Amino acid sequence: MLPFLLVDDNHEILSFLKWELQEVGILSMQADNCQDAIEILKEIELKAIFLDIVLGHENSEKILSFLKSEENLKNKAIKVILMSGLIDESFSDKYRNKFFEILEKPFTSEELSQLILKLIK
Repeated sequence: MLPFLLVDDNHEILSFLKWELQEVGILSMQADNCQDAIEILKEIELKAIFLDIVLGHENSEKILSFLKSEENLKNKAIKVILMSGLIDESFSDKYRNKFFEILEKPFTSEELSQLILKLIK
């Protein structure tokens, strides 16, 4: 299976996601900023990206724009899981069909496990 990309400026969340994926045998790459994430996306074909909306002083729009661009040669079919603690019901309703999943922080291990199973089917 192709690896997943985990993008969050919170290193505890990156570690938690990485551990949960390792438990089911999925490799992951991590980035804590837009530039590093885009470099990984340029170099490696990936199955999915867990993407935090706010990355320190940046937002994930740069990464989402890259995924839609002609520069994105390796990851046209990547599944995007958008993560944030700022998500409310109106946001979810508005963007639900634009992403594979919207994951509200904080999320539980059980919620993440269910999402991982959905991703690998």
